[in-house]
Amino acid sequence: MPKLCKAGVQLREQLDDDFPNRSRKSDGWIGDSRHSARKSDHNPDENGIVRACDFTSDLGTHPEEAHSVVDKIRKVAKRGDKRISYIIFDGRICSAMLNWKWRKYKGINPHRTHFHISFTTLGDNDGSWFDLEGERNVKRSKKGSRKLAKDIHSNSPSDLSSGGIRHRSDCQCRCGERNPVNNQLAQSQLREIR
Repeated sequence: MPKLCKAGVQLREQLDDDFPNRSRKSDGWIGDSRHSARKSDHNPDENGIVRACDFTSDLGTHPEEAHSVVDKIRKVAKRGDKRISYIIFDGRICSAMLNWKWRKYKGINPHRTHFHISFTTLGDNDGSWFDLEGERNVKRSKKGSRKLAKDIHSNSPSDLSSGGIRHRSDCQCRCGERNPVNNQLAQSQLREIR
C-alpha cells in the first residue's frame, strides 16, 4: 500500500497548522494514471513510498503568501536540509543542481495553482520539523547582536503579522498529542475567541 514519505507528512502538517483555512483543491501526493505512465516522484517506489507532494497555492491569506512560503522551503533546502530534492512553482524550478536558484521550468504543467515539493530518500524515515523560519541556523556576527528571524507571537489568527510560518498554538491537528501544553493553551484561546 502506498504511503507518503515522512518528510512529506511533516511538511503537510506544518502547512495545515499554519494555514488551517487553506484550500486543498490541488493538493495531492499519489500520482494518477498520467503520472503512472512516466517517471514521477508521485509514483510509489518498490517499497510503496511516494516522494512528492502538491500543495494548493491558495493558502487562505494574501495571494502572494504562497510565494513567501515556497521561498522559505527553498531556503531550508539551501541551508542544508537534504530531504528536499526540488521545488516547482509558478513556472519556475529550483534544486541543488544550481544551488537552489530559480530557473524557468519547461515542463507541460507550470504549477501555477499549486506548488510541488519532491523529496529525496533521506525523507523516507525523517519526519523532523522543517525549520522554515531559519531559527536554528541563525548566526551571530557580533557578541550581543540581535537574533534575526525571531518570532513575534501574537493572538492573531493570521501569521502574516508575525513573520510567516511557525507552529500555531491554536491548530486543531495532532500537534497537541506531541505537546499537550500547547493543546491546552489552544483550547483556552479558542474559547476566548468564540
